[in-house]
Amino acid sequence: MKSKRIAKRKGLKLFFGMLLFCVTVLSVRAQDRTGSVTGIVRNNQGEPLSGVTVLATNAVTGLSAGTQTDTAGVFSFAKLPVNGRYNFTFSNIGFEQQTLSGYTLKANTSTSILVKLKAQAGALSEVVVVGYGTQKRANLTGAVAQVSGDVLDRRSIPNLSQGLQGVIPNLNLVPSDGKPITSAAYNIRGSTSIGQGGNALVLIDGIQADPSLLNPNDVASVTVLKDAASSAIYGARAAFGVVLITTKQPMKGRTTVTYSSNYSIKSPTTVPDIVSNGYQYASMFDSSWTAWNDYSQLPQNINKTQPFSQAYLTEYARRNADPTQPKVDIVNGNYVYYGNTNWYDLLYKKHNGAIDQNLSISGGSGKTSYYITGRYYGQDGIFRYNSDDYHLYNFMAKGSIELFPWLQVDNTTQFASRSYHNPLNVGEGGSIWRNISDEGHPSSMLLNPDGSLTFSSAYTVGDFYYGKNGIDLLGIHDR
Repeated sequence: MKSKRIAKRKGLKLFFGMLLFCVTVLSVRAQDRTGSVTGIVRNNQGEPLSGVTVLATNAVTGLSAGTQTDTAGVFSFAKLPVNGRYNFTFSNIGFEQQTLSGYTLKANTSTSILVKLKAQAGALSEVVVVGYGTQKRANLTGAVAQVSGDVLDRRSIPNLSQGLQGVIPNLNLVPSDGKPITSAAYNIRGSTSIGQGGNALVLIDGIQADPSLLNPNDVASVTVLKDAASSAIYGARAAFGVVLITTKQPMKGRTTVTYSSNYSIKSPTTVPDIVSNGYQYASMFDSSWTAWNDYSQLPQNINKTQPFSQAYLTEYARRNADPTQPKVDIVNGNYVYYGNTNWYDLLYKKHNGAIDQNLSISGGSGKTSYYITGRYYGQDGIFRYNSDDYHLYNFMAKGSIELFPWLQVDNTTQFASRSYHNPLNVGEGGSIWRNISDEGHPSSMLLNPDGSLTFSSAYTVGDFYYGKNGIDLLGIHDR
């Protein structure tokens, strides 16, 4: 009897174990199953709407994804998990927000959605900043787009230009590089003139200024005057359009103190996918170099920094097949390397952090008002060595006093101070990426066994590693 009970218990354990395994496998497979969604957004007249924000949410998986419609009004989501039901929310300036609920996706199947947005009843009464004043949208004769400062809330952004990317239709923000100190060129509706080009005129409270120095939390609205009619107010400088940035005004009747803190973790969006296996790289180099020379010569070096021979390549193949072999040898008093080095992994951090602190005080009585704000933004650099850290301090004070019924005095003071460490390296072309391309051989390594730099690393990331080369870019601006 006892042996039968033991056998029965073992059988139950085996049964429940297999059941748990099957449920786990089914769960994993269910998570891997995905579907896609495509759709078109139109207005009441059946015309496609571009720049419509589409948000997909799923309460079961907790997924939240967003996109925008293109010029044909088309949007798409790829590889959405099939678990649960999806809600799709459509929003655009001047139109009522619409939500479509209860969509169930099927694996490896595309779901189509056709949406018509209704114009807001009060959209034509909306006040829009144009030129030196304001107008109701119903009275506008030019092409104008406007967003409020709400689109910048709760976002960790180094400067205003990055916060406006993809927010206003036909406003193209083109930065020259990815540095946080870079102010993007404001372009409206693409190409402007042949050869010379041209960018929009950017005004902050009516004064031409650099928007990258403005605290995004101080922005009340951003208006884009798209057509050449802007020249009637601003002259020839506005031939390529005008961007009007209006800052917030004091709130009378009460004192308001607002503090916000934001910490974010960022990661590179695109990193080159390179060959990091040293033997594969050396073998490809040997083949390509020999073919370039019509198979009449054999390489003696890998470019300038690493000796090369056919005997070295044969030994490399042996060591590549046996990972237990050492990666560095000493031959005739010189180091010989058999590495597998990814130089971009050595150069870049996987993640970097940023912190954004804001404090504002606003208030006033019947005849006086004030608005004072301060901001600190700090972002860790993306380079692992000799980090390119960035710090920005903003201060703005607005004040207004009514001396007489016919005389009001207003004053606005803005101050910005920023610092950025721009690391440099000495090498051919002066660019770290050019030097890695030329001499960052995966077959070499960063350090020798004695802790010194290898020839390849000294030529490429050496100045970054030691942290002795760089320019500290400092800037203080006020107006």
